Amino acid sequence: MDRQHRRDLRHDKFVDEIGSLSSRARDNQRLLYFIAGGAVVLAVLIYGVFFYRSNREQKAQQDLSTAIDTIESPLMPAAGGQPVPNAKFKTEAERTAAAEQQFRTVTSNYGGTDASDVASLYLARIQAGKGDVAGARTMLQEFINRNPKHLLVNGARYSLYQLRIDNGEAPQVAQELQAEISKSEPSLPADSLLSLLAHDFEVQGNPEKTKETYRRIVTEFPDSPYALEAQRKIGPA
Repeated sequence: MDRQHRRDLRHDKFVDEIGSLSSRARDNQRLLYFIAGGAVVLAVLIYGVFFYRSNREQKAQQDLSTAIDTIESPLMPAAGGQPVPNAKFKTEAERTAAAEQQFRTVTSNYGGTDASDVASLYLARIQAGKGDVAGARTMLQEFINRNPKHLLVNGARYSLYQLRIDNGEAPQVAQELQAEISKSEPSLPADSLLSLLAHDFEVQGNPEKTKETYRRIVTEFPDSPYALEAQRKIGPA
């Protein structure tokens, strides 16, 4: 094989390799374009979902705020009374009915939002006020199950215990509360559990255990928000 032929072979091999590399580069480039394009589409989708959820939550919060304003609004005075600014309702029942409808609109239109969860707590309170204990209990338990770390979950747990105490389950709830108090990590702060337990004993008609439990709050948790009421219950020291 002469020198020129060898050079031609090396040149052909070089051309083939360059062609192969070029072809792979083009394929990779198309892949990179595809990946880049996919990343852009994904980013747009993520942003779109985030924007949608953020906008939806904002609307839900606005409707929730309106409902809270309604249920907390003052009532119109009786005939001859002084006018009350922003009063729209003559009776509490009328005000509650309007607020209930607004809270239900939040839960039906904005399910899965924080505003919807908070609205469900208000609805539970309304149901309890109307005597629908079963409905209120279901709403509270569902909120607790859905939101074990929510800022308001302790309030929901407290309300659920109180609802059960006031509706015939005091003996059973007393056992549950005592078991919680003995835990290293109870479901509620200890002073909250003691407050519930004292109320439980009061409902059961056990004045000795009632005072004993209130005394524990005053002694063990003097800075508790329940301490003042506990001291009033047990009387002067």
